[in-house]
Order: sequence, then C-alpha cells, then structure tokens
Amino acid sequence: MAWGRKDSRDEVKGLLAALERQASEASRLAERAQRDMDSDRFASFLDFRRKVEEIRALFILTEERLQGIEEARLSDLHAEFERMDLLLTRMLVRSMRRYFSGMREDQVLPIGARDLFEPELRSIDQTRTRLLGPRYANSATGDMLEDLDATADLIRKTIARAPSLPDFSDNPSPPKPRRRLRTLGRPIRS
Repeated sequence: MAWGRKDSRDEVKGLLAALERQASEASRLAERAQRDMDSDRFASFLDFRRKVEEIRALFILTEERLQGIEEARLSDLHAEFERMDLLLTRMLVRSMRRYFSGMREDQVLPIGARDLFEPELRSIDQTRTRLLGPRYANSATGDMLEDLDATADLIRKTIARAPSLPDFSDNPSPPKPRRRLRTLGRPIRS
C-alpha cells in the first residue's frame, strides 16, 4: 500500500513538471505568434493554440489524479497545482492580450479568422467563470480578472471585423439526385 502512495505522488510530481515544461514552450510559441502577426502570418497562432490545448488537457489529467488521491501528504501538491494553475492562467491570458492588442485595425485577417478566434473567446469566458468559483475566489486577483475582461473585449473587436469561413449550407434546395444514382441498386451487366 505504501508503494502505491509513493507511486501516485511521483506521478503527480511528474505531471506538474510536465506542465512547467509545456508552459515555457507555450510562452515561446506566444512570442513567435506575436512576431509573425506583424507580417500578417497567423499559422504560428495555431501552434500556440494547440499548445494551450495540450496544457489544458494536462491540467485536467493532473486534477483528476489529485482528486483520486485524497491524502494529507498530498496537500503540498494540491497547493502547487493551484499555484501553477493561477500562474499559467495569468501567463496565457497576458499572452492572448498582447497578441490581440498587437493587431492593427487595418490588418488583413485571413478567411476563417472568426472561426479561429471564437474558441478563444469561449476559453476566456470559461476561465473567468472558473476563477470566480469557490476554489479560486480568494486567489484570483483583480488584475487577472481585468486582464480577462480586456482580452475578451479585444477578441470580440477582432471577431467583429474578421471574415468567417464561407457557409455553403444555405442552399435554397438540396441538389436533386441524378438518374444514375437510381441505378446503383441494379446489378451490373457484362
């Protein structure tokens, strides 16, 4: 039984270390996305988004592992997880704020930019809700909430002027089947 506790503790420590590595990589990707945006290139923003999604998945996994082990000896790891969660949330939100505030009003946005940035707005809203919840009510600072609100406003402004992907689904009537489709059920004659 003691081996299982140590094994679980080591696993959580490993996950926390992986979160730190992922966060430093996300920071580098955010800086690259900022530089590339100045030359109207948005592909590196997708790399940053993918890294953020990896971090979120790793957070969920770490949180599940911590919830599955309710021991007094893991209280330091719970505290470290919450500290890291707040730290990474602050870093990601500031990166997003810098990215969107760096966009020029006359900057040409690619087709589909709206569809690219809408998930970011949902993510910001979810983060705000999470930080206002009971778990972080005393830890979330006014600066962090202000950053979230300012970032959400910047994203909304960008979305308002961004083109979305073309929607071809509003066709007035579906195409009629061609005659040859009716013959698909018939056997082929040789």
